[in-house]
Amino acid sequence: MKNHDQSNWVILEIIRDYLYSYINFQSFYEKYKKGTLTFDNDVERFINDKDTTLPLYSLKQSCHMFFRYPDEEKISDEEKLFDLAIGSIFHEAMKIRENLYMLQVYKPRFMQIRSDKATSDYERHLLREFKKMGIRTERRLAESMSEVRRLFKETLKQLTGFLPRYKDNPVLIRFLLRNKDLLQQAFGERKGLKIISDLFPGGLGEAYDVEGRSYLRSEHYDLAADFFRQALRYRPEDHELKVLYLFARGMDGYFKNKYQETLRNFHKLLPLVGTLEDGRGYRAKAEEVCRKIGRAYLEDKKKKLGMIALQLADTIKGLSNGPVASS
Repeated sequence: MKNHDQSNWVILEIIRDYLYSYINFQSFYEKYKKGTLTFDNDVERFINDKDTTLPLYSLKQSCHMFFRYPDEEKISDEEKLFDLAIGSIFHEAMKIRENLYMLQVYKPRFMQIRSDKATSDYERHLLREFKKMGIRTERRLAESMSEVRRLFKETLKQLTGFLPRYKDNPVLIRFLLRNKDLLQQAFGERKGLKIISDLFPGGLGEAYDVEGRSYLRSEHYDLAADFFRQALRYRPEDHELKVLYLFARGMDGYFKNKYQETLRNFHKLLPLVGTLEDGRGYRAKAEEVCRKIGRAYLEDKKKKLGMIALQLADTIKGLSNGPVASS
């Protein structure tokens, strides 16, 4: 079996491509009902067994690769059924492609010929056969459309059932949090958010917090700050979360050479900086950054700013683990 990191990414691709395929089909189906569906502009962008970039094709390939391997005891029955359903959706969609091609490419030619006078028995016989074929093709197209629609509805329900299985997949959770609109388009605005929220005991606040800390550990400070900011919308009184947010913003400012922004954010840390000492050295890092900024300002002959930065470094160093009053 693939290693854990590879598996996480494949699952992300499956969920992502499913959501895109489902949303695309909703628009596809609406055009079909209105009679505006076209082969070139719509079908070619939805289903093609030669274009590996299309979400539905990629989804089918990923499902077959991930849910069909020798170590099958680790694959749940739900996942196996999902794979079979996706394969069925793909093949029914290919039928849609073929039938619509018949109706939009062959039928106009048939209609053109029929408008001319057919003189021989042979010509009249062929025209009758083409007419019957057109009726059968329209019926098959309607049947395939209904089948794909039904299968998408069933797999959408199925997805909510086994999504909690992947709650510890960090790349998937990050993707869902950063692309909530996909879930909302597929499930509806409220249910889309609830699906993510239900994966964590603390709801969306916890989800954003967990992923923010993950980005912070990997020193992606801009992304960490963004996730902490989102988490604070749900937990505005969480002091530790606020400190981590300010720390991430300060570090992001430092690496973007926005030194005054860094100093402002680190100064705001002072009343609660004790909560920053969690064994990962964040407080020591804040002190170190302030000293580097101070020395940089002094070298640029910006003495006042340099002294402010160095004093802030000394204050951070001298703080105990408990909260203190802002200086």
